[in-house]
Amino acid sequence: MARSLMKRALEKRAWNSTHHRKKNTKKANFVIRDEYMVKAKKAWYRARSIYKLLELQERFDLISPNHKVIDVWCAPWSFLQAIRNIVREKPILWIDLKPVVPFSYPNVKTIVHDIFEFQTLKPRVREVFSDEKVDVITSDIWPNTTWIKDVDQYASVELNLAICEFSDEFLKQWWSMILKVFKWSDFNDLLMACKKRFYSVSEYKPLACRESSFEVYLVCKQKKR
Repeated sequence: MARSLMKRALEKRAWNSTHHRKKNTKKANFVIRDEYMVKAKKAWYRARSIYKLLELQERFDLISPNHKVIDVWCAPWSFLQAIRNIVREKPILWIDLKPVVPFSYPNVKTIVHDIFEFQTLKPRVREVFSDEKVDVITSDIWPNTTWIKDVDQYASVELNLAICEFSDEFLKQWWSMILKVFKWSDFNDLLMACKKRFYSVSEYKPLACRESSFEVYLVCKQKKR
């Protein structure tokens, strides 16, 4: 359903695609080397995005050493490096649409699956966590970009709405979730979905986010049920 809606939205906006692609050409071809990229490379982290999660962790204190964590759409996988450094031997499950280079940690499990295909994903998650729920869900999800701003943002919201539904099943009451979303016209749809599920929802943009990016993180705490 979400995919068909996204397809219609893409067709609806196709008339202005040339303008937007032209507008974003410099962004697409411009290679940015900033302090976070350099730091990540020196520290052998898989991506600069690890510093986004580390800042969120420092500010909101989301993950503790005794927590079980699911990372949805884990690429480029640097979130997992930060999570593993915090929880150490506690179970971590990472879910991605494509195979990823594995970590050599026995407590880190991998599922290659589409988040929209919940009915077939659910039993695979249960193989890892049985009937238990987890303490934290994180996501640094990023849709396949078209360089049409409102279409990409719509896709980002739809992916995060699917993660909200995933949290209904697998996140413990009173615990936390982190979502990354492109903020634009459909942003309030996701914000309302999060507020429906959590007592506390904060919007935050870490310093490691590029100024040109319209990504923000929603930090959702104290799940209602």
